[in-house]
Amino acid sequence: MTNPEIHPSLVMGTREHAEALTKDRFPAVRDALQWLTFSHLPEQLQRYSAVFYLAAVDLVTQISTDSPELTTALNKLIEAKDSAVRAGIKNDTGRAGSVPRPQTVVDPPLFDTPPRARPIRDNPQA
Repeated sequence: MTNPEIHPSLVMGTREHAEALTKDRFPAVRDALQWLTFSHLPEQLQRYSAVFYLAAVDLVTQISTDSPELTTALNKLIEAKDSAVRAGIKNDTGRAGSVPRPQTVVDPPLFDTPPRARPIRDNPQA
């Protein structure tokens, strides 16, 4: 289900998509959808996270009345997504723990600016 007020150029799972979808909603609903975005994750982890964002999008578009129950449902999706991503990491790597550090980090886009890749440094202050 799509929201007709959301511009079709917005990419599902991005911060911008979540912001557009939850414009004028209760802050807890807006924040929850931000925690469920997945476009910033490494590609191999997006497959474990995307399903929870899509479920949240369905809830937010179908339930127009903000309530403690909606906030609870979204928070449960956040908990489930976190566990699913950790299970996916263990499935993919055979061990618990963080994924290997990527060679570049893509900064999340700010408003209409395209993302930019930057090299990772051991000392980010340098």
